[in-house]
Amino acid sequence: MYDISAAPDGSIMVAVNGADSKTIQVIKNGQLKTMATIDTASSVQGIASIGSGNAFVTTGGTDLAQNGKLYKVSNGNAKIVADLAAFERNNDPDAFKGLKWKNQLCEAIDGFSAGPQNNPYKVTVLDDDTILLADAAGNTILYATTEGVVNYKAILSPPLSEEGYYLVRWYTGEGGSIECYVQPVPTSVAVGPDGYIYIGELTGALAEGVPIARSRIWKLPADATHAVCDEENLLVIVMYLLTLTSVIDVEIGPDGMLYVVELDENSWFSLFGIPGLPPIGGTISRYHLDGTFDTSVTNLSLPGAITFDKKGNLWVLENLNTVRVLNF
Repeated sequence: MYDISAAPDGSIMVAVNGADSKTIQVIKNGQLKTMATIDTASSVQGIASIGSGNAFVTTGGTDLAQNGKLYKVSNGNAKIVADLAAFERNNDPDAFKGLKWKNQLCEAIDGFSAGPQNNPYKVTVLDDDTILLADAAGNTILYATTEGVVNYKAILSPPLSEEGYYLVRWYTGEGGSIECYVQPVPTSVAVGPDGYIYIGELTGALAEGVPIARSRIWKLPADATHAVCDEENLLVIVMYLLTLTSVIDVEIGPDGMLYVVELDENSWFSLFGIPGLPPIGGTISRYHLDGTFDTSVTNLSLPGAITFDKKGNLWVLENLNTVRVLNF
C-alpha cells in the first residue's frame, strides 16, 4: 500500500499492490471490497478520490522512465488519462529546464541508468480539469489535464550545504568533473484554501550520513507555472518548515490547517533495516498555513499517507499495510 483517500460517502480508498494484481480497494462499514483493478507494469502509488467509486490514480516509474501513468478510475474501470513517463523522456525538466541543475549522467547510481528518471507518487486535484502530481524521481510537480496534456508546474532544487551550495552526493564524468547533487525528491502535494499549493520533500541519499532534518516544505501560488523551488527564489516561492525528516505526505485538513507526515525520524533509511538505524517512530504534525507549528502525534510506525473522512476523522496508513483512525 502506498496511499489512501477518503470518498464523500465516508469510504476509504486504498491502493493495494499484490503479487499478481494492482487494485484499488474500498473500506466501508468495516468491509473491504475491490473497486477496480489497474493493468500496470509498476505499482499503484497515488490515489485522489473525486467521488464515491471515482478517483485519479498514479502508477510508479521504472528505469529510464519506461513506466508511470495517470489513470481515471470510474465505475470499476481504469482509463489512462496521461502518459507521465513519456513526458519525462521527452522533457526531463530538472536536467533541461529552469536551473538545469541535474546532469543525466548523475542518474547512473543505485541500480539506475544515465538518462531520464521518473516516479509519479502522490496526486491531488487542483480543479475540475487539472490534476497535480509529485514526481519523486523527476524532482518536479507535474500537472495533467483531463485531456491528457502534461507539463511541469515546479522544479525542486537540491538541499544546500551550510555554506549555501548545493549538496554534492558524488562525482561522475571524465576525471570526476561533473558534480552530482543530493536530490530533493518531492513526494506529495496539497492545495490550500489560501490560493497556494504545498509540496512535501523527502530528500535523497547524501554522500555521507543519513538525511535527517533535511526535508523541506515548499509553498507556491496555485496558478504558478514553470516555477523554480529554490531557496534564493523568494519572489515566487515561500520555503519554510526546515529541519523535517523524510516528508512522505502533506494534506490540508478540514480545519484548513496543513498536516505534514514524516515517515520516520531516522529517515527513509529505516525502511531497509540498516544496522544502527532501526525505525524510531514517524510523526504527523499540524501547522497553520503561515508555517506556525500547532501540535503533533509522534512514535507512529512508518506512517506513509493520511486522509480525512467526511466526519473529519484522520486516517493513517502505517507499515505499508495497516489503515486506522488516529486520534489527533
